[in-house]
Amino acid sequence: MTETPGLMLTASTSEPAPGTLRVTVTGEVDMSTRRALEAELDRAVRDAPERLVADLTGVGFCGVTGMATLTRLRSRCAEAGTELVVRPSSVVRRALDLAALSPLFRLAGPWAGPGTEAGRSAAR
Repeated sequence: MTETPGLMLTASTSEPAPGTLRVTVTGEVDMSTRRALEAELDRAVRDAPERLVADLTGVGFCGVTGMATLTRLRSRCAEAGTELVVRPSSVVRRALDLAALSPLFRLAGPWAGPGTEAGRSAAR
């Protein structure tokens, strides 16, 4: 688990099912929290799961730095052969939409939106 004292971010990794890792992020994703978040995500990718779920439903702020972090995560997962599923909060979903990045990700959860993986097994 990564906690950044004085900063507004907590990231922890769990294994909800065999072959699946979930990184749960709460707080704010910005320049001051990027390194802590990327460290937790890098650890998860290095563990080489079949599926990595980035649970961002607890994120209340996500700026350009957050979008860049997700884009890098997408590339690292593709290189590792890991399926990436993003569970966005409403804030993260809006940022993805504004940056025209939503179509690049497999989205799950209540803010996934119509025509995505909402309600399917991707939420595991």
